Amino acid sequence: MMSPRSAGHLAMLVLLGCALAGCSATVDQSTLLPALDEPAAVSAVMPSGYTREERVLSLPRLGDVHVARLTGPGNNAVMLYCGGNSSFIATTSKRLGELAELTSADIIAFDYPGRGGTTIPNTTQALIAFGPAYVDALRSIGWIKSGPLFAYGFSLGGASAANVARRGGFSGIIFEATAADIAAVADNMLPPLFKPFVRIKVAESLKHFDFRGYARAAHAPILVLAGRADRTVSLKQASEFARELREDGSTVTFVEVPGGHGSALSSDNARHAIAKFVGTH
Repeated sequence: MMSPRSAGHLAMLVLLGCALAGCSATVDQSTLLPALDEPAAVSAVMPSGYTREERVLSLPRLGDVHVARLTGPGNNAVMLYCGGNSSFIATTSKRLGELAELTSADIIAFDYPGRGGTTIPNTTQALIAFGPAYVDALRSIGWIKSGPLFAYGFSLGGASAANVARRGGFSGIIFEATAADIAAVADNMLPPLFKPFVRIKVAESLKHFDFRGYARAAHAPILVLAGRADRTVSLKQASEFARELREDGSTVTFVEVPGGHGSALSSDNARHAIAKFVGTH
């Protein structure tokens, strides 16, 4: 079997050849959520007094989804966390624990298709249907009750966060390092050196995943966090997303933070902005 390093090197050579020859690459759902090897679990980081529970939920006509919840004593609020396209519950315990401490909310996360026991098809149609079905399933088992409800999306997870919130009933949505649309997300996957040579096309089916439209439909206040040194989703792209959301009629708070992709929770001003946003709404 080819090692991950060799496979990555081969993929880079193929991409380089494509770039030098001049070509186009089509991005579909399987490109955005690639099949990844299950990582070794990281020891759970639990805030004081919190407990952790994991389940596999069956969503009608879709399949199973692996979920985990951090629950704190006396919490009233719930936050649905949506990770980036390389995210696994098994490796995000530190981030979930930090959000729990910041917000005094129960934190719920899920694994994408093919990860951690999630069997939902990795198709655009299934992922669109997933958002509302996921919220319904969490309500049915009592993990979402009548208190404040938030969605948090990191990177590509911003698309998922908008999708889970699109039917409304959410107190707020937080986008960390999220680009404005699928085309921008896809463009970010291409190394800057190759961008002049490779034209990125988005599959027609993927264009139906209108996460900017979902954010608008949620009718919830929005916090956008953007890293000044982020080379995956640039400050300019995140700022553009915030501007477009405002144009759609959403109430948007935009906060610049130091650091690169995924470093927001290490920033005092981002942590303050998250705590204030959740506390206010």
